[in-house]
Amino acid sequence: MELRCEKFDHRRNLDQQRELFHDAFPEVTETSVDKYNWMFHSFPNSKNHSFEYCSYIGEEMVGYYAAIPYRYKIGNVTTDVGMVCGVMTSSKHRGKGIFTQMGRYSTDKLSSHVPFTTGYPIRKSVIPGHLKVGWKIAFELPLYMKFLKVDSLLKNKVPKLSFLSPLLNFFLWIFNSTIKSTINKTYQFEIFNSIEDIQGYDDFVEEWIESVPNALIKNQEFARWRYGRPKGNYQFLVIRHQNKIVGFSSYCSIIKEGVPSYCLLDLCVLPEHNDCLGLIYKTLQKEARKNEIEAIMLMMSKYSSKKYKLLRNSFLKSPFTFYLIVKNLTGEFSDENLLKEENWHLMWVDSDDL
Repeated sequence: MELRCEKFDHRRNLDQQRELFHDAFPEVTETSVDKYNWMFHSFPNSKNHSFEYCSYIGEEMVGYYAAIPYRYKIGNVTTDVGMVCGVMTSSKHRGKGIFTQMGRYSTDKLSSHVPFTTGYPIRKSVIPGHLKVGWKIAFELPLYMKFLKVDSLLKNKVPKLSFLSPLLNFFLWIFNSTIKSTINKTYQFEIFNSIEDIQGYDDFVEEWIESVPNALIKNQEFARWRYGRPKGNYQFLVIRHQNKIVGFSSYCSIIKEGVPSYCLLDLCVLPEHNDCLGLIYKTLQKEARKNEIEAIMLMMSKYSSKKYKLLRNSFLKSPFTFYLIVKNLTGEFSDENLLKEENWHLMWVDSDDL
């Protein structure tokens, strides 16, 4: 088998890439070209919208590998970072080393553009292929969940026990009610449907970035792109103190495993205003109940989960775990910095998920 790796030309070969996507991810129903163009050809803040590579056996496309240049502040340095996404191989040719060869070729090419790459796999089966070409597992990013009702969960997973829903919902209500979050009345909340309507957002992000050693520069320009995903439906919770934004969360409604859920893409507060967390969680829970949402979930490191008081606010660690993996391409930043959990505050907004 002779594998040919090359730069992907979307103007000539997008139909092949879409065909490969359908083959690699048959469970994904939303595969529009609009979404592809948004993700890989509209990214702001960089001379490159994305980096895309592919591989062929003969004339058949059998692999694809891409990265988007998310901009981070790493220590005191601002740099583009290759957020790897859209990696896929043909189901007909798996087990032939395509994933490994594509990973080596693509990251070698990426080393001319970015100092390191990040990835957020949840399937453990793909991790060995990354490790073979020099990626390292930095730390876990567990999925934390807060259930408000179990009607849909039981109906879809254990239908024979659906009759227990009222009783279990009652116990959930008691459990969630016993978690007494501190609500500081000096804070006020607002909910927005558009990131562009939030006055003072950039000032908040700039101050928040300074409080985190390695932080995504998620300013208004980035946010307009990130929450401009085709068919995306996002809401934004803002917490103010004396008219200044001190806390922020973005979230969307999805059906996850048959359960109507809120997924928090981002949750960040200024360190001196951790008291506003109680209001954030209370407001999200109230909005969820109003909209018949049965669960609230987020991806976050164990270190951040303690800092953001998840357990105290009845979020429990689920059996599902994402991982931050990193490949240090140039050595400009030390592994000690890049692999240290305490240096990051990562959520879905840092990835391409949701």
